[in-house]
Amino acid sequence: MSETKIIIADDHALIRNGIKTMLSRNEDYKIVGEAENGKQLLELASEFLPEVVLADISMPILNGFEALSELKKMLPDVKIILLTMHEEPEYIIKAAKSGANGYLLKNVDYEELHRAIQMVLTGQKYFNQQVSSILMEELHRKSDTDQLQGKLTERESDILKEIVNGLSSKEIGDKLFISSRTVDTHRNNLMKKLDVHNTAELVKLAMEKGLI
Repeated sequence: MSETKIIIADDHALIRNGIKTMLSRNEDYKIVGEAENGKQLLELASEFLPEVVLADISMPILNGFEALSELKKMLPDVKIILLTMHEEPEYIIKAAKSGANGYLLKNVDYEELHRAIQMVLTGQKYFNQQVSSILMEELHRKSDTDQLQGKLTERESDILKEIVNGLSSKEIGDKLFISSRTVDTHRNNLMKKLDVHNTAELVKLAMEKGLI
């Protein structure tokens, strides 16, 4: 069985050394290059044609997402696992949409890193349990938000935005060229649709669910 050529990209030497130490347990893995930034990663990838790239997201010159995009153009078959501290949903979702083959947090141990590499080499995606849980929670939250937004008319959405901005019914009416009484009617309809009982609860829900 041929060796799997791997490039590690991270701007911290300590992290790169830690990953190398973990992977040295497996004689089938060969670290062919180490990059301190995204630009260097592309140069090394062009030279050594790796099967797998382990890359941080937060890197200078070109970050992990930018490097990923260029790598996929250069080497369509390369498997890219983002290895990062970022557990925010927006990073995970962007990684999935950008074509990353895997996403791991930096607290990963050897067994999981090895499992991730083996899975992406067979064409599968690998998002570990912690990352998958974060992603599912975000998708569930977004689904709830979409359902709530689907209940609102365009006018109600406009008024809700101004309520969150702290405007009074008269101020909203003046801004939208409608009467304050009409604004109050919309405000009451919003509270009924969103199942809240006062303006404070309405504002809190709108901010929590991302309705504005």
